[in-house]
Amino acid sequence: MNSDGHFSMKRWIKDVGAATLGRWGARDRARRVVVLCYHSVHPSKPFSSATPELFEAHLRWLRERCEIVRFAQVMEALRHGDGRKPAVAITFDDGYADNYENAFPLMEKYGVKATFFLTVGFLEKDPEVTHRFARIRQVRSEDVAALEWSQVREMRSAGMDAGTHTYSHPNLARLDPTAAMKELAWSKEIMQQRLGEPVRLMAYPFGKPRVHFTAETQRLAVAAEYECAASVLFRAVRAGDSPLAIPRFFVAKDDVGTLAKKVLGAWDFLGWWQESAPLAVSRLVSPKDFVQ
Repeated sequence: MNSDGHFSMKRWIKDVGAATLGRWGARDRARRVVVLCYHSVHPSKPFSSATPELFEAHLRWLRERCEIVRFAQVMEALRHGDGRKPAVAITFDDGYADNYENAFPLMEKYGVKATFFLTVGFLEKDPEVTHRFARIRQVRSEDVAALEWSQVREMRSAGMDAGTHTYSHPNLARLDPTAAMKELAWSKEIMQQRLGEPVRLMAYPFGKPRVHFTAETQRLAVAAEYECAASVLFRAVRAGDSPLAIPRFFVAKDDVGTLAKKVLGAWDFLGWWQESAPLAVSRLVSPKDFVQ
């Protein structure tokens, strides 16, 4: 299929999905539980999820229209939420310094708590991990500055939560069990030493079910004594979801209208696509194709 055909297919799926399946997914909005995944919050970095101004607009909308819950509480919110507003958990992946510099002060301003999933080798200033992020983000190494552990401790003291995002951010599904377990357990051990407390939360790098983690990966996460783990799956949380594979929506420079559609259900058809389409076909259309 040529690039024009690929684009047309993506456009067709988006238009049809938003008009039909999206309308179905938007039912029972007040009962929804949704997890959002941010990365960088920065005025100009090309890989940022939002500028500080846009992130503040997101927080204003979320505070007004939603009940903001902790990531570790999403399954409980699904069972015991008051049903008047959608419940939303905010998470951050990787551990960029701008999470502290730009996002944290805004969350303090609006009284919002979030969970930060930290790539431990990144915070440990491992040059191989830093270079890996630079390659992934297609920027210079100096453009992917990591949080300091002292900043993480300050955010924890302010009520933010923290979990691991492995040590080096690999595709865990491509590793043998020994290597995958090392990524899960070593990162946890280092983080517990740095923070002086147990760590029970984690997020799978890249995060797509079947592509970046598997049932075997989840078993390893249990063996490493994690209690909740985050994936990337574009739909709301459901009662039958495993706490070791909690779905999340990426946020990628979304205006408030697009954020609202994700929270309220109009984009859940993409989660259906991710879960239902044959793996080779689902790769033709990814949620990242629909960044606004």
